Parts: sequence; C-alpha cells; structure tokens
Amino acid sequence: MNNQVNTIKPVTKISIPATLLAIKPGETVMIPSRTIKTGSIRAAASRLKRAKKAQFIVTEQGFVNETQVTRLK
Repeated sequence: MNNQVNTIKPVTKISIPATLLAIKPGETVMIPSRTIKTGSIRAAASRLKRAKKAQFIVTEQGFVNETQVTRLK
C-alpha cells in the first residue's frame, strides 16, 4: 500500500457576473486575460444586459493580454 499522502490545491472559483457587478457605474477596470478570458467577460456582460441589471463596454482592442471593462449603468 502506498503511504504517501496526496495533497490537492483548493480551487478558487471566480464569479464573472459578481466581478462585473462590483464595478461602480462610470468606472473602468483592466482585467488580465489569464484571470478571466475576454469571451467569458463578453458573455457575462451580455447576460447582465439582457437581465437589465447592468450595461458594460468590453474591449480588448489595443491591449495585450488585458481586457478593458467600463460599466455604463
């Protein structure tokens, strides 16, 4: 029998909608692409807009490995 103890690294789940809603209206933040992918940010922003909870401008144009997110309302 193997007496070694396997350890696991706990997973920290990032809630993209909660992250976006934490941005104050009129505020612009930069989110690294390695933390949250641009496509995931766009999808969450679209779902929040459809639910009429918030509205965002999401752009990656002109940035390397970052996404700029501006909350409108």
